[in-house]
Amino acid sequence: MKKIIAFLVLVVIVIALLPIVGNKLVEGELSNRVEVLVSYGVEVSQSSTESSYLNTKKHYEFVVEDTEKFMQYLSQFADAQLPPYIDAMVDGIRIGVDVEYSNFPISDGIFLDIYPLTLSKNMMQNLKKEDINFYTYIENLLQNRGVLYHLNYNVVNSGFKGYIKDIKEEYVLKEKTKITLELLDASFEGNGVLVAPDRLSSRVGTIKFTVTNENEKFNVELKEFTSSSTFESQSTYASGAKLQSMEFVITGTGTKDAKLKLDELHVNASANTQGETAEYNLKTSFKALDIVAKTSTFQAADFNYDISLSGVDKKSVEELRVLFSQAKVSLSPDLEEKIQKSVVNIISKGLTFFIADFSLAQVGLDNVPMVKGFNLKSKLDIKADADLAQKLQNAPLLLVQNIDLDATFKFSKALFALLNKKAPLSSIANNYAKEEGEDFVFDIKFVQGELTVNDKVLQ
Repeated sequence: MKKIIAFLVLVVIVIALLPIVGNKLVEGELSNRVEVLVSYGVEVSQSSTESSYLNTKKHYEFVVEDTEKFMQYLSQFADAQLPPYIDAMVDGIRIGVDVEYSNFPISDGIFLDIYPLTLSKNMMQNLKKEDINFYTYIENLLQNRGVLYHLNYNVVNSGFKGYIKDIKEEYVLKEKTKITLELLDASFEGNGVLVAPDRLSSRVGTIKFTVTNENEKFNVELKEFTSSSTFESQSTYASGAKLQSMEFVITGTGTKDAKLKLDELHVNASANTQGETAEYNLKTSFKALDIVAKTSTFQAADFNYDISLSGVDKKSVEELRVLFSQAKVSLSPDLEEKIQKSVVNIISKGLTFFIADFSLAQVGLDNVPMVKGFNLKSKLDIKADADLAQKLQNAPLLLVQNIDLDATFKFSKALFALLNKKAPLSSIANNYAKEEGEDFVFDIKFVQGELTVNDKVLQ
């Protein structure tokens, strides 16, 4: 019995001493991350530590002193060379970071608050020069942590989740223009390196931006935005986003009222370079679109866009990606020529462009009741041709032999009649269209340089 009691006492003592020993796992991870930042041109201008029996709190203030080195760090996680304006945006920026973690070694979680304390040197100087009151407002907003990211990070499995502090700000400029900005209910979660995660999901409840003066009001409002992305590599990924509604409105005495409203927007994009050739897919849809501008109106319902590009030579695409990256930094005549040659090289290897669905269920123009829309499906094959560049220079007409097209375009008779009022199209329908119920149908083929519509050679 005495041995059992002694063992239990020893266990209690060890557990009690654990917080004193400290959480070496978290401490080591923090030290490593700070050392990396310092090695890439970031200075630790302030740091402090506050420890209790159970927890440790640390405060850091980081300043980007060597922008060139810091850009090298960021470039490791980018699939393209970062443009010069990014340098100006981060030069001299000061970031505050508050860290809290448990002193128990078995704990692997870190809680962080990340917030900008100043903008870049140039931005702050320009603000101060142009409008000292607005400069003071921005300075106070940042110093009071008006823009803040809260993050829970697991140092073992690299999982994270967090939120962006709600922003509800209003400011009146010196010319009496009022600006209002709202960012509400923003959260995110994912896995991987924070700068370039392997998986990232986000949600924003509301984004609202309003500019109001004596004569006009401009308002932009987005509601319920969600997104989700996974990255196998920089060139293999799948991303999707949804937006419940988006509205742009301009009203006032100085101009005609204008409005754009979009409901239930969906966008999905993916790229796969793991096979012998690369494949790219893009899908877009929306439930309703309503545009009012001056005396014109446009309405659309149930739009779908589903396209893919396959059979693309991976090496050639990578070469073009690098060239586009360089062009963002500095575009020269020599670089333009290289880009053109790279595009020709990609096409010379052959590819297939497929439109699975390009359709609009209903459409309305100028206050006319909505009518049935259109639908397009097509497949375009470009054959491989090692002599493509030479033919393009010397005999471009020979290139038509490389192209095969098979497409079906269905156009509602009601929409055809509506457009015919704007621009006469009756001759096209009379000469080439075939009728299927409520639609005009055009079966379009381009083979061996010959274009036919519903088996009639296009004259």
